[in-house]
Amino acid sequence: MSDPKVEVLISRTYPPIGIDGLDKWVIVEPGLFDYPVPEGTTPALFGSRCTKCGRTFFPKRILCPDCFDQGNMEIKRLNSRGIIYSSTVVRVPSPVGIKPPYAYGYVDIPGDNIRVYALFVGNDPASFAPGKEVELVIEPFAVNKQGQRIIGYKFKSVA
Repeated sequence: MSDPKVEVLISRTYPPIGIDGLDKWVIVEPGLFDYPVPEGTTPALFGSRCTKCGRTFFPKRILCPDCFDQGNMEIKRLNSRGIIYSSTVVRVPSPVGIKPPYAYGYVDIPGDNIRVYALFVGNDPASFAPGKEVELVIEPFAVNKQGQRIIGYKFKSVA
C-alpha cells in the first residue's frame, strides 16, 4: 500500500483517497479497477487472461488454474456491461455495515466469457432479477471502523 500521508485527487466530487482521517476514502482492494475513472472512459474491472488457453479470470491471477501455465497471464480490461445470472435480496445488516435491504449476485459478462460476483445498487433491490442487463459503477459501499468510506464496484440497472 502507498504511503498513508500521500493523497490522490480522485475526482471533482469526491475527496482525496487516503487512510488518515475520517474524511478520506479507501479502495476496497487495489488493482480490481481504476479509480478515479479517467475522464471520457467507462469504469472497468481488471481481470487476467491466459495467453495459452484463452480463459479469463476475475480477480487477476498469476497462474492459470485451467492449464497451470505461469507467466502467460495478461491484464485484461473487462467489459462494463453484463447480464444478471443470479441474485438475492438481503434483509439483515451485513457485517461490514451495509444497510438492508440490499442485493447481490453473479453477473455474466458475455464479451469476456466470465461471471463476476458483485453488489447491486438501485432503489429497488428486488428488481435485480436474472436476465436483467446491468452496468458497472464504482462508488462507496461501506464505512470501515476508522470511519473511512470504502470504494468498491457494483452493478446498476441499464436504463
